[in-house]
Amino acid sequence: MEMKHAFVQNQDILGDLLIPDEKINVKIGLVWLPGLPNQPLMEDMTHQLVQQGFTVLNARYPGSWQSYGKFGPSTSVEGAKLGMELLRSGKTTDLKGMQQVLWDIDKVVLIGNSYGGAVALTALATSDLSDGAVVFCPMLDPAAQNENPNEPEEDLSTMYPFLKRCHENTFRDIDPQEWEDFIIGNHSCNPVTYIDNLARKPILLLHGKEDRSIRAWHTESFFEELREAGAKNAELHLVDGIGHGRGLRTTTQDLWVKWLKEHFS
Repeated sequence: MEMKHAFVQNQDILGDLLIPDEKINVKIGLVWLPGLPNQPLMEDMTHQLVQQGFTVLNARYPGSWQSYGKFGPSTSVEGAKLGMELLRSGKTTDLKGMQQVLWDIDKVVLIGNSYGGAVALTALATSDLSDGAVVFCPMLDPAAQNENPNEPEEDLSTMYPFLKRCHENTFRDIDPQEWEDFIIGNHSCNPVTYIDNLARKPILLLHGKEDRSIRAWHTESFFEELREAGAKNAELHLVDGIGHGRGLRTTTQDLWVKWLKEHFS
């Protein structure tokens, strides 16, 4: 099937926009929000989905890769909102040839992985631009990382020096105080503070039971909080034999693609 591939911009964010053939268009736009560190274009979050009729935006977070501005949790959330705003517009300019591109969608859904899960759920809770979210092994409560000494996890305090040392030109101008506020839970990008709002939204949570970077119990607890707050459209899937990252997305793709089409087509 023919697809269009444009390189696009909305204020500080730049990224790849892939548009399906109109014959298979399910009229659902997806904004992909990756973890850290990341690559600009993930094939499992672009071409395969477009071939199933989705319009997909792989935008870089502000201050990362080709995007402008400064990188951090606050600007990442703003970048997610700029991505949704762009998809909602239905038209933009392809920077490769300065030609107009058009697309047709009815719904916009955020797809977040790990750090991107925190960004996706925060943007969902604080904006009316998204209709729902799918999150994989999400960072739901940074302050609770390594809370259980018997289940060690990724140490978020090492992420800032790692990005500064190894990816300084890719993730630029990170504010160390903002990162500290983020990892102690004193930051607006913190999904657990939006439970009541998120309980009204369609959300699919997926987590691998063998995840050692972010333990699955965080997602289980978050789901229970959503249910206690009255959530009717939240769904949780814990997957045997799967750890953190891409494997979770690829092994469950049939499940979450079906969920997207059932809820938003």
